[in-house]
Amino acid sequence: MQMRLDNCTSQLHKYTDMLHISIIYQIGCLVYILGHTVYRLSLVRTCFDCFHFVNQPPIFFRAGKMGGHHKKNLRAEKAKVKLKGAKLPKGLNVTKTDFKVRKIEIREQLKESSYSETGQRQFNLKETLSRLKHHSVKFRTDAQRNVRDSLKSGNADHLIGHLNELFQGIAAGALDMERSARQESFKTLDVMLEALQPQAVAPFFHVIATYLRCAMTHVLPAIQEDSLLMLDVLLLRVPPAFLAERSASTIIGNFIDMISRARHDNERSNRTLTLNLSQGKQTTVKWRTKVLIRLQQILGTLVTSKTAKPAAARVVHFEEMRPQYYNVLCPVRHDNRDLHAILNESKLTAEGTQLHTYVQQLLPLLQDNWMEVRPQEQQPLLNQDAAASLHVVIGLMSLLWNLIEQHEAEHSTTELSDWLRKNYAQKFLLNFLAKDGSRFPYQQIPLATKKSAKEKGAIDGGELCMPQNLGIVRLTCKFFPRPVERQTQMFAHLVDYMQESLNRLNTLSPEQQLSLVASLRALLFENAISLLNIVAEPLTSLLSATSEAYVGQRFTTREGVATRVLNLLCEIVERSDLYTRFGGEQRFTSFLSYLPQLLLKPTVGESTLRAMATLCRQLNGVFMAALVQSAPEIVSHLNKLQITGDIEGQDKFENQKRVVNLYYYARELDKEGKLERSVKQLEEQVESKRIADYLKAVVGYN
Repeated sequence: MQMRLDNCTSQLHKYTDMLHISIIYQIGCLVYILGHTVYRLSLVRTCFDCFHFVNQPPIFFRAGKMGGHHKKNLRAEKAKVKLKGAKLPKGLNVTKTDFKVRKIEIREQLKESSYSETGQRQFNLKETLSRLKHHSVKFRTDAQRNVRDSLKSGNADHLIGHLNELFQGIAAGALDMERSARQESFKTLDVMLEALQPQAVAPFFHVIATYLRCAMTHVLPAIQEDSLLMLDVLLLRVPPAFLAERSASTIIGNFIDMISRARHDNERSNRTLTLNLSQGKQTTVKWRTKVLIRLQQILGTLVTSKTAKPAAARVVHFEEMRPQYYNVLCPVRHDNRDLHAILNESKLTAEGTQLHTYVQQLLPLLQDNWMEVRPQEQQPLLNQDAAASLHVVIGLMSLLWNLIEQHEAEHSTTELSDWLRKNYAQKFLLNFLAKDGSRFPYQQIPLATKKSAKEKGAIDGGELCMPQNLGIVRLTCKFFPRPVERQTQMFAHLVDYMQESLNRLNTLSPEQQLSLVASLRALLFENAISLLNIVAEPLTSLLSATSEAYVGQRFTTREGVATRVLNLLCEIVERSDLYTRFGGEQRFTSFLSYLPQLLLKPTVGESTLRAMATLCRQLNGVFMAALVQSAPEIVSHLNKLQITGDIEGQDKFENQKRVVNLYYYARELDKEGKLERSVKQLEEQVESKRIADYLKAVVGYN
């Protein structure tokens, strides 16, 4: 065998040299000379084999027959049984599918096994906590779903002892590189905050707030954009006072950083707007609008938390024949001081200074944002993006004014509002109204397709831009509480717009009517004394239209709109200076005649009853005449009447006496003896004997 291999190797080198000299010539000669003998054919085959393997290592040469497996496969194929027979007729070779099946589900077995109905494996708590920190995205998302399923099934109690680890793992998903993992994290956080009480979440809220701030300041635009979704969960599930107390101030600073950057020049405005953050189809205007909407919600939580009224004190009425129980031991006093006061440390910024910083940073940014989308022509037509931007800018400026007014009411000062008017009143006038009000009111360009019509709503205010225009009216009254003669044309323009809005009152939604009433309060009550000096006639006509709309019941009762209009008119009537300047009884006749009819309804407001008492003390003849005219119906309805907004624990008889006391002033106008008939009517009812005696004493008191 070795000799044979050596022989082959020597032949290989021999024929390789021959091929290098003249391979084509030698092959032709050999084929021509040795073409008729078997030996010569074998030599030709050897030459071609050498040519094929000339560049291959010798290890590829092996002895034995070639192609043995191929022959075996051919023999195996030939040995297979061939099925021969007639084909089925056409239409018979069809699978029948007209049978019915029923899925078999044994829920007890599924519950006992370690798999849920959806096929997802249910892990125990320890394994879930470990998988929340796993490097695999699939493992993390499965753990998030497992936590949601556990909470939805009502097993939130066994998670109480592990909330720190759970919040750490779930909130950390806000910084995940995968968008799907971030969305799963937000869904799980939503379910978890819904299932747990705020007291259980309070010790661990700093964990959620920390990850939220990290996401809002992340270097990746996608994570910054999704951080708004996490904030939506907190705004929905966390109480406003709790959110405002814990992290609202820090989150506001992050919001400002998301749409602007600090500038290092000597200009007064120390921040400038940034360009588009997102790399998708989202424009810069849309991105800023999304950020500013969340900022508006955060400021709304601050306003809501500060307007929460403290609980009313418990009033105990002494009765001689009834046992009374009073506290003997002094209640435990709680330390309500903050941490800085307890540790004798001074705060870094006071509340007023911090609010001043917000206003100083936000107002220039809001006005710059509006200037970028405002149309250049005098025609105030806005596209959808510009309308949405104006909507959120006006809303934010209104919230800042509310915070300023709350702060000044608590500290009995006007320093911040005076500074705001001094620095930004003229800029607001030029940017939103123009000097003569020619840019007002704004309207949106009609949307072309029905598909786009679905997108309009609260975010853009509709084609008439009603929320934006009404907000501008209120802000103008805030910036110019004492208008001067040169602003007559501008305020007349605003009053005319309010008159037009009242004419289409029936087409407005409850939210739009609420905004309309707020603007009416700014014109007819808060700034009325100053406005009556420059636009007396238009303002008086607006008041008459408002009164007629209320008497005609054109304001909706939903969302308390009609009640707010009633309170506004009652407050105007209570102020003798406004009542006289607007025209007195002549202007308010329809409203004063209608006012006693409110005592025939199931409920009457505390402010309404107070206004009635004021009118009686002022000896208002129109109101007292209408009150006496309806005396029998009002007196018989006393047992069913309830007063809303009264002091907690107020006796029903005390409320009835407040209504009866109105007739002490109006009894002189009772020429037909209706009050005496009302007394006799009450005396016939056993349950009304007490109030009948009181009414008799009031009528006969001299």
